[in-house]
Amino acid sequence: MDVFGELQKAVKKEQYTSSFNFESREIRHLDKIFVQESEKKLYRIFKNVSSELYEICFLLNKISLVFKKSNDFTDWYESNGLTKDKISEYRKRYVLFQEFPDKKDFISSLSVQAVKFLTHKDVTADAREKIINGGIKKAETIKELLAPVKDQRAIEFKEKSKKTRTYVDFVKLDKIKDQIIKTEDKKELDILKAEFEGLEKYVNSMKKAIKNKEKEWEHKNNLKLIQGK
Repeated sequence: MDVFGELQKAVKKEQYTSSFNFESREIRHLDKIFVQESEKKLYRIFKNVSSELYEICFLLNKISLVFKKSNDFTDWYESNGLTKDKISEYRKRYVLFQEFPDKKDFISSLSVQAVKFLTHKDVTADAREKIINGGIKKAETIKELLAPVKDQRAIEFKEKSKKTRTYVDFVKLDKIKDQIIKTEDKKELDILKAEFEGLEKYVNSMKKAIKNKEKEWEHKNNLKLIQGK
């Protein structure tokens, strides 16, 4: 293993390179050097801010779990000058941190409005993934891209309510999936795991019952055909 080679790659990865095209602008050489050096400083500052924002979200989530049984979390954060809206913002951002652990810097750079749009209850995990992996930051653009997804889910829900009898609550299952993603409580995860393992047995049992019923109907139809001859 080339240890020095790997180290060199790691150092190079951490080095900041400006993406601004200075050559196409009329700017003095000294000003160019100043701006480039300033960019490097801003990059390092932002990296620290990004790390600190994740740490804030992570710690608040941990503290909320401590107060889960006593329901004292609201009293705790209010005594520290935090508001319900601010806590909600941190919690929503933490969900994104958990869902996309390799995109911490990007998620830290998102506006509060963008985070709200991405964590809306009608937005699917696939839609979020496309936005995050596409590097789309502007809140209005995110809103426009997600509008068809939210509208479609609303239409599907209304159509199912009016025209079909639905037995499985897929919206609730999506919420449970989000809870699995954001949970930091091992006991809660163990309970969810056990419940879904039990659910899997029921699903397999129901699949078998459906096949048996289909065979039963097929047999009845065959008898009708024979009797009709």
